This record gives sequence, C-alpha cells and structure tokens, in this order.
Amino acid sequence: MERLTNKTEQNNYTINVSQLNEAVERLALFENIYEDLLKSQNEIHTELERLRKEDKTKTVKFKELMVKKLTNNNMIIQFNMYGIK
Repeated sequence: MERLTNKTEQNNYTINVSQLNEAVERLALFENIYEDLLKSQNEIHTELERLRKEDKTKTVKFKELMVKKLTNNNMIIQFNMYGIK
C-alpha cells in the first residue's frame, strides 16, 4: 500500500494536497471496515447466544462463529492499538 501521509519530526502527519481526495477515500474505507467489524461482533454474539440456548455448542457453525469472533476481536484490538476507535 502506498502511504499518503508523512510523519514529521514532531510526530504529526502531513499530506500532499493533491492526494487529499484519495486520503479521504482511504480513511472512509478504514472507518467502514471498523464499523463492519463492530456490527459483525454484535451479530456473532447474538447468534452464539442462540446456539448456546439450543445446546449447539459442539456444532461446526458454533465453532466457526467463535473463530470469526476471535479474529474480528484481534483486528479491533489492532485498530485500537493505533488509536482507531
């Protein structure tokens, strides 16, 4: 991925004005990913609770959802570590 920002010695970021539209588009994509991860986590939680109530915790679907939940959670943690919340 080509960087659109440059870090200054004062730990600020600058961008070339000619790349501003592209930077805004890329930021929007990151925001969309983050929002989708949070939404997916809520949906997974609901589905896992349903499967638990039906005593289907040994099913492949339950296990797949748990893996997805853990993967999503890891991605959210990575975003948070970089200040994206």
